Amino acid sequence: MPPASGLPVSEARGRAAGRQMGLLLDIGGVVHHTGVRLAGRLAEREPAMRPVIEEIGGIASDRDELWQRVLRHQVTEREYWAQRAAEFGAAVGETWDTRAMMRRFYELPEQEWLCATTVELMADAKAAGLRLGALTNDMTAFHGPEWVARQEHLKLFDVIVDASLTGVMKPDPRAFRQGVAALGLPAGQIVFLDDMPWNVEGASRAGMTAVRVPWDDPGPAIGTARKLLRLPPRPPDDNR
Repeated sequence: MPPASGLPVSEARGRAAGRQMGLLLDIGGVVHHTGVRLAGRLAEREPAMRPVIEEIGGIASDRDELWQRVLRHQVTEREYWAQRAAEFGAAVGETWDTRAMMRRFYELPEQEWLCATTVELMADAKAAGLRLGALTNDMTAFHGPEWVARQEHLKLFDVIVDASLTGVMKPDPRAFRQGVAALGLPAGQIVFLDDMPWNVEGASRAGMTAVRVPWDDPGPAIGTARKLLRLPPRPPDDNR
């Protein structure tokens, strides 16, 4: 798991210029649960994957050397998942690239991979008349355009800026400028959510109010976004 940013996870980074009028979201790790979590869920159904995860020392853990290289910016996230896909596929007797692995992840029940609290935040932001956008590095690359087009929750977005199509990946400053331009708002009026600390830092430098979403407990970050956007809290749902 990546290290926490310099502020508590429930705090926003960046300064808002007036009321926030837009919400910009990462997809993997914010709208969809991270592959780190989904690998474990799939391993419950594919026991042959378990020895691989054990040998790695736990996906994205302190003992996962390849993930530590990602954190040191020596390996990209795309390269990380490509290697893990090959390893998991071999374990189950198949040949997987990243898209094949993601297809297996997303064959799990929707409640396993879709973050309900984030979708509720999206729906409430739209109902309040706020601009809603996505800024993602890999959605089309990982899933394919046909899968993306079928997802009803993605239709809530006014705009989707996908580095799979633009060629500009976070944390490149140009990616954040593209997200701001697509929403059509001043950066200071945008709340940005992402699970990776360097993307939170990049959005903050771009002038947005940036909130880190931890993989294991996204609730406080979603609550912070609601407060920043002046959206009322949702009542607790014991079934989530």
